[in-house]
Amino acid sequence: MTEKRGVLSLASVAIVALVGMADSPPRWPEAEPTPRAHTWLLDLRSRAFADADGPAVAVHVPPALDAGRGPGVIIYFHGWNGCVRVALGDEDAPCVEDGPDRTASSLAAKLDEARVNAMLVAIELRPDVASGDPGRLAEPGRVRALLRELFVEHLALPLGRILDVDALGPTVVVAHSGGYQAAAATLALGGVRVDDVVLLDALYGADDVFGSAVRSGVGLLDLYTCCGGTDGHSRALAAALATTREEGGAERADGEMIDDGDADLDPTTLTHTVFFKRVPAAHAQLPQLYARVVFDRALADVRNVARE
Repeated sequence: MTEKRGVLSLASVAIVALVGMADSPPRWPEAEPTPRAHTWLLDLRSRAFADADGPAVAVHVPPALDAGRGPGVIIYFHGWNGCVRVALGDEDAPCVEDGPDRTASSLAAKLDEARVNAMLVAIELRPDVASGDPGRLAEPGRVRALLRELFVEHLALPLGRILDVDALGPTVVVAHSGGYQAAAATLALGGVRVDDVVLLDALYGADDVFGSAVRSGVGLLDLYTCCGGTDGHSRALAAALATTREEGGAERADGEMIDDGDADLDPTTLTHTVFFKRVPAAHAQLPQLYARVVFDRALADVRNVARE
């Protein structure tokens, strides 16, 4: 991965000044039509933990992203003992100095393979800590502020324009394991529109938040394992959503589906907006094994046809 930390610091000052003076964000020259893939590790004021060291986010922009064509955004939250650097990378590595190796998820490579017009924003929680504490992401509007700071102060020049948080393409929240707490905070308080939520062995709680999101029209893909606690929550939420439908709640044309069998996920069956599936994979491997499926499913509407 190409790393870039604290980029465009002088340009950031100029951008903020212009934004403060103008009624609307400034327009920048068009980005190059086929930019190379880039991964940036960036520090932000709106980070989840103000006292933390290391990057606040890891951002991956795939080849040929067209920032002027409503790009989608994947907001990713890692699980316990993880970090954004290793989640996007291809090789197991420590999250902190002298720490043990953590499992890589190859999220950047999987996004490139999906050939979709979308970027990945992995928000750092506590790296290499057995906690899913969302920190300041639980404050009203914090995720929105983080994205706006990112788009205005760090990505405007590389992308050739400032992305409007309110005019993004499909916005997908993906959580692995303990990242469900930050995902729930984003849904309830983040201040951003969310179109789909993907839980990768992550439904350990906040069932009411995820249930409310589904009832309001948010899509849900819940991939869970047999025996770590997410199975019970997943079956319960699926049953609760089915009960809502039976009692006269809104029913979607594609409905909900739960597959609690032993077989692995068949991507061709992902035709339901709300889908619960037990998978036979190891907990730590779910992001790497299913990220490509997730990106294909959730971002089909922004497929980059120019690269097909």
